Amino acid sequence: MGVLVNAKSDFDRWTAGRHWAWINQAYDSMVVWEPYWDSRLDDFDRVFVSRNAYAIKVETTHDPRSVEHPEWILRDADGDPVYIPFDCDDGCPQYAADVGNPEFRRALLDEIATLVRRGYPGLMLDDVNLDWRFSDERGDDITPIDPRTGAPLTLESWQRYMAEFVEMIRSEFPDLNIMHNAIWYTEPPESDNPYVMRQIAAADYVMLERGATDPGLVEGTSKFGMRTFLDYIDRVHSLGANVLLLDETATTIEEQWFNVAAGLLTSNGQDLVSTEDWDLVSPDCFWSGFTTNLGDALGPRYDHENLIRRDFTEGIVLLNEPGRDPVTIQLDAPMLTASGRRVTSITLGDREAIVLRHPDTTSAPSLDAPRAGQDRSRR
Repeated sequence: MGVLVNAKSDFDRWTAGRHWAWINQAYDSMVVWEPYWDSRLDDFDRVFVSRNAYAIKVETTHDPRSVEHPEWILRDADGDPVYIPFDCDDGCPQYAADVGNPEFRRALLDEIATLVRRGYPGLMLDDVNLDWRFSDERGDDITPIDPRTGAPLTLESWQRYMAEFVEMIRSEFPDLNIMHNAIWYTEPPESDNPYVMRQIAAADYVMLERGATDPGLVEGTSKFGMRTFLDYIDRVHSLGANVLLLDETATTIEEQWFNVAAGLLTSNGQDLVSTEDWDLVSPDCFWSGFTTNLGDALGPRYDHENLIRRDFTEGIVLLNEPGRDPVTIQLDAPMLTASGRRVTSITLGDREAIVLRHPDTTSAPSLDAPRAGQDRSRR
């Protein structure tokens, strides 16, 4: 897996100039914002520039579209604007745009074209929501009116509008590296919903916000089950896209290992992993767990003594799902933990995972703790 940094404003302290050589070695990619990154493209250009699929800001200083094009905003049966239910404690800050509106689509396509001309090779399209995400100003669920029919908007129609829109972006920019921040649990992984499949197929990467450390994940194959989550990643791969496991909540190294392990259980070799814990992903202190390389996968993951396991040429990955009792297993042969400790058995508790190496791969570095200022070659 490669390493991506979600370079929010908190990361600006490391983009002042002296870290560029290290950054180019350590990171495979970044999600960035412009115009801040315009002057930094020459220093690091493997980036996805952020845009939102259907948000129009209520505050008009930097986004005047709500004043210039009020017809682009979805409205309810009373004619009141519809919002995206996010960060609504003091009133939702974003209107929900009508992605089926040809003029709205054209304006965003033209904006993307401008970004491409300025040198941005990738696009991170936020809120590619095929789930129901509409509210009033307070964040309470509401049904918009479909401007094309005059009737209440249906989920199927919304999914079709969004799938058509992202396909337009893919068609107009075939060489653009496109990432969708999408909701993975909209449909079961085995669903044949054509709009979900079209959305995935229109992306190069699907961002899984919160990653495997999402506290909402539970045991098993229910809607929010860990196995359902892993199966969704398999479905993304089958449709030609890769995934980004973006941790947003981990507070311990053990939780970071869980996210990395989940990525290894599903990895196709092109996936990305990230965290927003700057103590683990910054030039000042880069956690070497993100450099984990177990060689080639010997097959898909499988069940092994109540754990989920995957074998590689240089080691194995074992994961215990959220909500499960602790599991102790005896290993077929001694193996090495990330810190180099030799073990013949392991115990994994609820929401725990481990990466083990075969003893003949002892050249691997210790991976149990952050390592400051580590240089490495790109994989």
